[in-house]
Amino acid sequence: MSVRKAKAGAGGADEKPIRRPRAEGAAAADIRGAPGAARPRSRLDPQVRRNQILDAAVQFFAKHGFEAQTKDLAAQLGVSQGLIFRYFGTKQNLVEEVYERVFLQRWSRAWERGLVDRTRPLAARIEEFYLSYFEAVDDAQWIRVSLYAGLSGRDIIARYIRSHVHRVLEIIARELRVHRGLPEKGPLASLELELVWHLHSTFIYFLVRKYIHHQPVMADKQALVACVVDNFLKAFETRTPADRRNRGAAPHFLHRLEGKYT
Repeated sequence: MSVRKAKAGAGGADEKPIRRPRAEGAAAADIRGAPGAARPRSRLDPQVRRNQILDAAVQFFAKHGFEAQTKDLAAQLGVSQGLIFRYFGTKQNLVEEVYERVFLQRWSRAWERGLVDRTRPLAARIEEFYLSYFEAVDDAQWIRVSLYAGLSGRDIIARYIRSHVHRVLEIIARELRVHRGLPEKGPLASLELELVWHLHSTFIYFLVRKYIHHQPVMADKQALVACVVDNFLKAFETRTPADRRNRGAAPHFLHRLEGKYT
């Protein structure tokens, strides 16, 4: 009898062996309804197994993007695709959990409280925020998941920007108004938002250069943050009365903003 016929007689010609971690073998076999082995079972706690799958999913989507298939994630883990769906239900549910892990769990409400603490200079508040935020997101998986989510049309990064990033940038823009002696209330001008986005995107592109383009970047992040914030605020320094009267001769972006309040 040939080797092929012998295998067919034992378990069916189409049955493919599945590699599993030694400790997971019996449990995974039971989930698929395969006969249990005689050796003692070794089951992981469900929460531990769930966290293992989620950690692997973060790495998987960061490497392959959100168009990648969960069957490939299962193969990477050495488990069945059904095991993943047992814990997360659908791929979309898994993506939502990745969103929670990558974005929301890194966010600190203390950042917003610090930005509105007017007992401290505005420069110190913005520097403190960006140094802390920078430390939280300076991670290859964070920037790669961000970019893949946007490219795939998934709304998780857009949702994150709307619910978290935009809120902080609006705080900075309004605190800047107060810093310049302008009214805090009222709709923000498009230019105001563009300017704070310009500040924010400096740090995001730092991560793109570091983890996507693999270019050398500055190691001293504290010095970098201080320099970027200082340059940002210098653009809003109060000009002399002569500068204010001579708007037409010396165009300045602040003219557009001041015209809304004077």
